[in-house]
Amino acid sequence: MFEAGNARKIDEAFLVQRDWRADGGVRRVRVTRSDILISRRFNGVDMMIAVPAPAYCGVVLDVVEGQDGAPCYRLSLAHRDRDLDVVLAETQDSGDAAADWKYWASWLALPRLAAENGKLAKVDAAGSSLTVFPRRGASSLRSRRPRFLTRRKTGVAARMAEVFAGEREIICYE
Repeated sequence: MFEAGNARKIDEAFLVQRDWRADGGVRRVRVTRSDILISRRFNGVDMMIAVPAPAYCGVVLDVVEGQDGAPCYRLSLAHRDRDLDVVLAETQDSGDAAADWKYWASWLALPRLAAENGKLAKVDAAGSSLTVFPRRGASSLRSRRPRFLTRRKTGVAARMAEVFAGEREIICYE
């Protein structure tokens, strides 16, 4: 899923990406369902920022020219601030790119976006690939009372209609 280049996987938790402003030209990115942690060193100062996942516009699939001139598919998280964009994967296989695109969008609950001439176009809504099952409403057993309520008696409507207006309740605590 991760190939050498702009993003490579070094362990289960972090991705290393190029960052031209960071010391050493790299930053570490950790992606979780709830937030994205970006850490880098800038002028000798360690910095870390946690961006909530819903703050991102979506998961973008972009076709760029690879190192050998062949098309390369880049999968990234798009943010309004370009410095917070995160590259998730780069591959030359269109099938892998499409599968990863769908996976990341559903895992992060973000919409899938396609980059066209520098602009982002929405492909589908967030979480549309998830199947929603209808509730179990129409059943012949629905009108029956639950087992723990079968011993209880139902209320009497005439008794519920009695109103004791103008009376005082006497309570003794002894």
